[in-house]
Amino acid sequence: MHVKVSELVGESGDSWKGAVQSAISEASGSIRNIVAVEVVNFTANVENGKLVEYKANLKVAHTD
Repeated sequence: MHVKVSELVGESGDSWKGAVQSAISEASGSIRNIVAVEVVNFTANVENGKLVEYKANLKVAHTD
């Protein structure tokens, strides 16, 4: 089996889990056969002392 890896960034206003799901949902529209995901990094934007946007950097494995 030949596996390719693509790097993505997902964003959510609610959670890091939501950011990961957002990236996977969007990618599945153009990348077929996603078989695994590796979360590389979590970051967030802060305004007035509160988290306002969650971001997740991912590596997604997919087959042909």
